[in-house]
Amino acid sequence: MRIDVDTAAIAANVRALAARVGVPVCGVVKADGYGHGAVRSATAMLDGGAAMLGVVDLAEAMVLRRAGIDAPVLAWLHGAHTDFGIAAAHEIDVAVSSLAQLEAAAAAGATIHLKLDTGLGRNGIARGDRAASIARAIELARSGARIRGAMSHLAGTSSEADRAQLADFADALEEAAPLELELRHLANSQGALALPAARFDLVRIGMAAYGIDPSGPGAGDGAGAAMLGLSPAMRASVEVVAGVARAGLDDGLLPAVGAPVLVGGSAARVVAVEPRRLRIEPPLTGEAVLWGDPAAGEPSADAWAVAAGTIGYEVVTRMAAATQPGAHGDAPAHLAPRRTLELGLDGEPRRLRGEVVGVKRVEAGLGISYGADYTTPRATTLALVGLGYADGVTRSATGRPVVLGGEAHAIRGRVAMDQVVLDLGEGTASVGDVAALEHASAPELTGMLGPRVSVELAGSVPDADAMEALGERIGAQLRAGDAVLLVGPLGAGKTTLTRGIGRALGARGTVQSPTFVLARTHRTAAGPDLQHVDAYRLLDDADDEAELDDLDLDLEGAITVAEWGAPLEHALESWLRVDIERGTALDDTEDASPRTVRLRGHGPAWRPARVRAIAARDLGEGQEDA
Repeated sequence: MRIDVDTAAIAANVRALAARVGVPVCGVVKADGYGHGAVRSATAMLDGGAAMLGVVDLAEAMVLRRAGIDAPVLAWLHGAHTDFGIAAAHEIDVAVSSLAQLEAAAAAGATIHLKLDTGLGRNGIARGDRAASIARAIELARSGARIRGAMSHLAGTSSEADRAQLADFADALEEAAPLELELRHLANSQGALALPAARFDLVRIGMAAYGIDPSGPGAGDGAGAAMLGLSPAMRASVEVVAGVARAGLDDGLLPAVGAPVLVGGSAARVVAVEPRRLRIEPPLTGEAVLWGDPAAGEPSADAWAVAAGTIGYEVVTRMAAATQPGAHGDAPAHLAPRRTLELGLDGEPRRLRGEVVGVKRVEAGLGISYGADYTTPRATTLALVGLGYADGVTRSATGRPVVLGGEAHAIRGRVAMDQVVLDLGEGTASVGDVAALEHASAPELTGMLGPRVSVELAGSVPDADAMEALGERIGAQLRAGDAVLLVGPLGAGKTTLTRGIGRALGARGTVQSPTFVLARTHRTAAGPDLQHVDAYRLLDDADDEAELDDLDLDLEGAITVAEWGAPLEHALESWLRVDIERGTALDDTEDASPRTVRLRGHGPAWRPARVRAIAARDLGEGQEDA
């Protein structure tokens, strides 16, 4: 699949929107710029006159900073372990949605926006907590904290409901008057265009900047965007041979049967979208434009959305899977909520895991998410989970069960780009708790991965032969500079796994436990040496570097496999971690019971696609998922 992005269109769209709304624009580039590429979209938005950039979390903000973008940036969704000191150090504004986040951000010296829930029912300080939070913000500001702004988000339920939110936000601003706020912002693209009174000091422009009508796909012809003077920035195409293309659900395409495509000037329609295959009729050959610029006679992304029963936002955002696979899916917990797709060792999806990023008590009658399709029937507790359709949870997953604390709770309200809401009733949850969408209840979780999602492989290895075979599969993916860290108890099978790695590399000599030599080097037929290390004696303290230097390892030119390898993590930029669990008879090294294995990649050398490549279907009879 080929994705072309016209950055000049993004700049022109922002310029046109800024002229229309008459206030400064925050250009939103979350979820890898809605699938268009975060850095290039951010640059284009700034070229178009955007005064600020908006992202969902600090990981996305740091992508911009590392690319040299020094414009003001605001991040508004934070995990349990977010380090607001990083925001302060890199001059990234943060929006806080709870009193606890306010305290943490102020203590770290970050510049703060108060995010208030005025009726969207997702992220934001609950109405019941508002007075105390604003009062505390005023106290903190008097002590030197920088409280720069206040924000909320329109639900777009109706004009009347939006005006009610506007009035509620205005009331909150009256309470916050002693803060002398610099920025007050409520409106997204749709609100900024439809409700001038909601513009305040700043508007947040997302989808409209990419040339798609934020009001919805309409008839699917792109006419709504054209009436606003917007040009689509994304063009998606594939090569078809006799009506078949090698692209499909695993590349982020939604199942849009009936969607129009254009092949060499001839019209065709989609008849099937499979995991790795797209079929059209009539069976033409050539470049098939799936969506592009209707002004050039091409189908619109909205047409694909109509056929898939969704909106253009989801269609284009999912293309981050094709343009930037795994761009920052390994973001550490102090920068972003964790989002992980867990696959079996055979590569089949098992569950998508995220973390709870907010818990709040709310009143009866509160609408949840866009359009308020669900309204709380009573006073209740809501849990906000940091997963959305940018991460593989399709918008159609509303109502599907999410397992939290051992109980299943249905997704309430529409699935957003990066959030879903669970109504816990009188149940409880804590920020940081793990929530999981099981594949059995969401079969559309094929291989589609947003750039924020990491990949883990997990399953049961039945015996030593299968463990060695798994090592061979890992070894086939290794190259100079790679490090594999094996973690597990005595007799778990770490050396057996390494033996398989050595076999795949053509290692010379017998691969055996390095316990008594600490490090053993094998020449290999593959080229780079295999360094087999026992890292048991390395301590997780300041002496690690010296002890590691004593081993005299070539971490750049060789392949390193370290048993008891966890202490090496601090010394490496990238590594593959393999956790192995066995039964309770730890003194029985001959125990042949199945092992539970989990593989996780860390750092730029181990993007999700590379971890996934280890998966295969040959672990032996009786394999079961863990």
